[in-house]
Amino acid sequence: MKSKELKTYNLPAEDVLISSINAKPNFLFCLLIILGIMSYFLDIPFFYGATLIGLSLVVLIFTPKVTMMEFYQNYLVMYNKADRNSCVLIYYDEVASWHYTWSTNRDYLNIELEDGSAERIEAFSKTLFESNMNRFLKDKKKTGK
Repeated sequence: MKSKELKTYNLPAEDVLISSINAKPNFLFCLLIILGIMSYFLDIPFFYGATLIGLSLVVLIFTPKVTMMEFYQNYLVMYNKADRNSCVLIYYDEVASWHYTWSTNRDYLNIELEDGSAERIEAFSKTLFESNMNRFLKDKKKTGK
């Protein structure tokens, strides 16, 4: 098994990042900035547009970018939420199956490896996580969950 837990500074440096999942919804805040700008042209009070733009800019600039998963050509990396210096490197050919579980309290992406071990990461968007997993591991999705 090549898949393993390791420190982030030991990740292979030569591979090109294809996709990543971040916890900060940059697209949403950019959309709010655009809505704030559009409010000036729609005869909405100045205060509402300025508030939307100001709050969105503060969140975009001052909140940290938290990467949860990164996808490369031959493997994916799942980052540890508690310890940002450690991560789990999982090679696609060692994945037996994966599935997304959701409930009212928490969502999880579960990955089962061929050696019987399992990795799990707390998730927030079924669409986002499943689209990325289907892009790289479509044939290993566990159905019925």
